[in-house]
Amino acid sequence: MNPIEFSTVPARDGVEWVKITLRLFRAQWLRYTSMAALFLLIIQFGSLISGGLLVVFLKPILSVGFLAAAWHHERGELPETKHLFAGFKSNLKALLPLGVVFMLGVLAAVWIAAAIHGISLDQLMPTEGKAKLSERDTLTFMMTAVLLTIPVNAALWFAPALIVFSDAGFVQALSTSLRAWLSNMAAVMVYGICMLGLIVLAVIPMSPILYAVQGGAQSFIMMMIALPLTAIVMVSDYVSYRRVFHRNETLTPLAASNQPIN
Repeated sequence: MNPIEFSTVPARDGVEWVKITLRLFRAQWLRYTSMAALFLLIIQFGSLISGGLLVVFLKPILSVGFLAAAWHHERGELPETKHLFAGFKSNLKALLPLGVVFMLGVLAAVWIAAAIHGISLDQLMPTEGKAKLSERDTLTFMMTAVLLTIPVNAALWFAPALIVFSDAGFVQALSTSLRAWLSNMAAVMVYGICMLGLIVLAVIPMSPILYAVQGGAQSFIMMMIALPLTAIVMVSDYVSYRRVFHRNETLTPLAASNQPIN
């Protein structure tokens, strides 16, 4: 098993990840948004028929579709809906367990957070529409649980891309992703802040409309916000991977925007 090399980038590179992602998205926004719509539809359907269990396996496989679409797009081709299913043809045996790792990691984080705060899992379940914990206790518990999931998210951050593009095995993908994430933690944090700001900027202008409408109209507007944001987040996974693992790679300009992605 040959080691996979990666770069340690400066913190400001997190801003570049977002800029490059937006450049890619703007060049073919309709195609990426269409992929996001199909992605969310499949995830929702899988959740309905299996109570969420199927989604655990589907999500990492389908996320590879955006990696494939962005890879082709960077090389002057068009991102296509068929790319969404590329994960079913790319080292599926190594991709399938990633969802299980995420699920077990989240469950472990919840259990540990509950133990830290002296909370039983039964207290986390509301009864008759009323929460058993105060808002403060609930918020503290949730913040602890989120912090405890960081190692899992770090191990999974680059793992799908490493499996697809570097033909890494399951264990190698997780360990390499974790090491690369830790080495580039500053850039990841800057990226996260920028993405959070982008989401806030997308939601705030629509807030008055969401407040004014009800029912189906409100759901429709929320979906119109969620679709492009989902596409942007998924494409950014590819961008962050390439900036860390293929930083010095030079590609031909984008056909649609005539700007190189460096």
